[in-house]
Amino acid sequence: MSHHTDYYHWVLGENILRNDRPTYLINLELGVSIRLDYAASYFASYEEFSADIADVQFITGERPTKVRVEEIKTDAWNFLALFERKEEELAYERSED
Repeated sequence: MSHHTDYYHWVLGENILRNDRPTYLINLELGVSIRLDYAASYFASYEEFSADIADVQFITGERPTKVRVEEIKTDAWNFLALFERKEEELAYERSED
């Protein structure tokens, strides 16, 4: 089982300066940026996320093997699952106060 520390290098952010406000998953350790529709990813299966939602770009411009890209998408998907779970926990804690 993975630990939260396995995902310390992942960041979810939104570019609010752009009118279309794109959302990105970024991992500078890997040099990867994944543009995604966060709302669509919330209810998507991994297969939908991998095939249709995650637009994976590499900062170096060099794309690794298909196997490595798939591993990165899997890590991104797992990070999103932990992120969403933590968001729900925090919302519950706030409602308790």
